[in-house]
Amino acid sequence: MSKAGAFLVLALLLFSITTYTQTPLIDSLRAKFYTARTDEDKLAALLHLCEEHHSLNRDSFDVYGPVIRDLSDRSRNQQYKSLAALAYANWYFRWGWSDSSLVFIEPEFTKNSAGDPATRDIYFKLSRAKAMYLGSKSRFAEALDVLYRILPEAERYKDTLTIGLTCNTIGSVALARQLPAESLDWIKRAIAIGVNNIQVLAPAYINAGNAYASLGKTDSAEYFISKGLPLCRQLQNLNYTATALRIQTNIYTGLGRFKEAEKALLEMINIRAKLSPANFLIDDNVQLADFYANSGQINKAIEVCLSNLKRGSITSGSSGGSTVVSNDPKLRVFYIQKLAGYYKQAGRMKDYQESLEELVEAKDSLYAANSVEAIAELQTKYEVQKKENTILQQKYDIQRKNFLFYGSVILTLILTITGIAWFSNYRRKQKDRVKRMMEEERKQAEERERVRIASDLHDNLGAYAASMASNLSYIHLPGMDTATQNAFQELTNNSNAIISQLNDTIWVLKKDELNLTAISDRIKTFINRLRKSYPGINIDVLENIRVDHKIPSFQAFHLYRILQEAINNALKHSNGKLVLVNIEAGKEWEVSVTDDGRGFEPGGAGHENGNGLFNMQERARECGWSISWERLSPSGMIVKVISTTN
Repeated sequence: MSKAGAFLVLALLLFSITTYTQTPLIDSLRAKFYTARTDEDKLAALLHLCEEHHSLNRDSFDVYGPVIRDLSDRSRNQQYKSLAALAYANWYFRWGWSDSSLVFIEPEFTKNSAGDPATRDIYFKLSRAKAMYLGSKSRFAEALDVLYRILPEAERYKDTLTIGLTCNTIGSVALARQLPAESLDWIKRAIAIGVNNIQVLAPAYINAGNAYASLGKTDSAEYFISKGLPLCRQLQNLNYTATALRIQTNIYTGLGRFKEAEKALLEMINIRAKLSPANFLIDDNVQLADFYANSGQINKAIEVCLSNLKRGSITSGSSGGSTVVSNDPKLRVFYIQKLAGYYKQAGRMKDYQESLEELVEAKDSLYAANSVEAIAELQTKYEVQKKENTILQQKYDIQRKNFLFYGSVILTLILTITGIAWFSNYRRKQKDRVKRMMEEERKQAEERERVRIASDLHDNLGAYAASMASNLSYIHLPGMDTATQNAFQELTNNSNAIISQLNDTIWVLKKDELNLTAISDRIKTFINRLRKSYPGINIDVLENIRVDHKIPSFQAFHLYRILQEAINNALKHSNGKLVLVNIEAGKEWEVSVTDDGRGFEPGGAGHENGNGLFNMQERARECGWSISWERLSPSGMIVKVISTTN
């Protein structure tokens, strides 16, 4: 073994001493590597270990990758070289570099074919990996092209494992495309083929549970997850198990089984801690906090965020722990944003305001850190790419190196100059954002006050008015004179009018804005109350609402009152037999009340409703609408309200 190879193996051995246990299977595969005597045996052991990449910590890959590269470069076994390229690609994939992963495996397709029994399995593994890398970049059409191409090949050679896994992967792509029904067709096919193979059944059952959950079929989703989860544990596949627990958490949360959901979520976070570095646990901890918030445990949600915002020199990830304790501004921004929302939800407005101010400071720190970090990252990526191209192409063109170097220098200068200008603009935007948040808080306070007033009217005045009307209905005074009877009847009418007016007012106050259809429905209810008092008059409402406009509550109240007044005028004073309310709404809206009565001249002498017409005009003017009265030929009257502003 070369000195470099020996050094890498030594580094791996030292790493194995400090790393924590992931699964018994991973530990046993590591042990085979440590006890291997020849380079070829060591490479075979590492390749077998890397086939379990779903259960390997990413930091482990960082150590194994260079060792695999060193051993495969000196190996004469072409199949081992191809599998090493696949392992190397999976390492890059774990870092999110799918494009680089595709570069590593693409040359291996020419060295392995489905027609050769010796290389058939490698060919199928490369193909499924390629589809996975493409799917991770949402290049679904290209991923499906690969899968549809290998499926008939696997069927030709009766490779049931590849058939089952491929059908399940096609189902996964359908799920990613939000087509759960189509996904189930492929998943059921995978289950039927892999009936005795847990390598197929475990992921297929998990996908089936996910698909049924997407379709809202909770019982079926829970059934398949409960079948798949034990198989995932049996396979010792940490990624499958974590995915199953995430879906199970969502199912239990939707069913209100919060203790079971919390247990599944905490187990998932513990598993994910074995697979990723500390900063990759942000999403899991945020999901845990959101779970507490959505299940009525807002104080626990706040505590999760606070525990992850502790400052100090301790970092997470040791001993399998999942709590992030870091001064890194990138981590802090996530949790402060969530914490602010939870404080607001809990009504702790002082803490909410303080968290908003802390959020601005954290984002300022994040920007300052990223300005330097971005420049360093550009230079690092340049150096990494340069080394990888040396491995793939064996040499660099001197002119291209110079071009990339000067391009990096120019780009760095541009980013630095742009960053200085952007920072001042960024700070101003953050301050504006805080102002907008405070304004939104004020509006919400006004909304709560409006709803409170409506509730008070309903609970207090409404209750008294209803009680008064009810008590009046039980009062019978024999021997009342005419004046007393009239007064008693007027008192009854007034109490009923109070109830009606209160109901109308509460109806408006409960909404910030109302659709035109809601106002139309309210008018229909009003008309139904009037029908029994005017049996000889036909009252109807016609609607042609193509666009259902939203109208602010105070304008909706004015429009309702205008229509009430117009309908009452037509019923009481027109001497007609038909009253028709017509509501038209397209780009603009128009409402009219038509009767077939005697008509009148608005503003003329002798008509009975001068004050009512004035009130209608004032309401329309206050809302910016036009209102008009027109006589019809040969008889009748029409009142029109048109939304000149909306």
